[in-house]
Amino acid sequence: MVANQIDLAFSGDLTDPWVVALRDAIRTPSLRAIGEELPERWPAGPPPSVLVLHRATLSVAEADRLRRLRDAERAPRVILVAGPHARYHQIMAWSGLVDVLLPEATAGETIARHLGQANAPRVAPQRPVPIALACRQWELGRLLEDALGPAGYAPRRERDDPLLGPEPWVAWDVPVLDPDWSTRLAMAAQRRGVIALLGLADRRTVATARAAGAIACLDLPIDPDDLIFVLDRLTAARRSVPSRRDSSHPHRPRSFDRQSRVRTP
Repeated sequence: MVANQIDLAFSGDLTDPWVVALRDAIRTPSLRAIGEELPERWPAGPPPSVLVLHRATLSVAEADRLRRLRDAERAPRVILVAGPHARYHQIMAWSGLVDVLLPEATAGETIARHLGQANAPRVAPQRPVPIALACRQWELGRLLEDALGPAGYAPRRERDDPLLGPEPWVAWDVPVLDPDWSTRLAMAAQRRGVIALLGLADRRTVATARAAGAIACLDLPIDPDDLIFVLDRLTAARRSVPSRRDSSHPHRPRSFDRQSRVRTP
């Protein structure tokens, strides 16, 4: 899915590879870069309809500038991607100024869901698509089960083992405090697509999960719609690849190879 017919502006430090990856996840020809700092006022002409901000820190001065811009006529919808140095009290001060707040490390997975293309009706899979849920937390597993079923997926609960089951995908509640979690992820990724659910994900954790073979990384606590969005993307990618199986990994569709991975630095 890509943003379509959206006048979208992006502000962030494009010398930072993570910020570049976030910008690249916004696949729309109408994207305008407006620099690392917000302007005092919008340039001549209509303001953007959506403004995406990446900020490593959140200052009071820039919050005031954003407030003035939003008080102008036809104020844009604002999506804030907060970096690792943003403090809780700063985020709370900004929360009333933005429409969507996303964590930096996993924003690239789901930002397209928030850019306005979600106005198009979602097309559910024609047949229930199986997915395993390897969750240590009973409540998390129940939450995801309740959301995935009506969305056209067939979730099956497993214990905390991403290797178990024949499903082509597994959403794994990764025990990031266990020293061998990346090894377990790498083993599972050899035979199926692993969506890593990471508690309080940061750049290092996401980079480690990606290097181990995760096809997507989402933050915990999770919005189930984010997982549905990622699964919809993977399902669409799988349909676009000829139905052939890797003889060495009978349950791993070939669509999990490089063309279906979303890369993050």
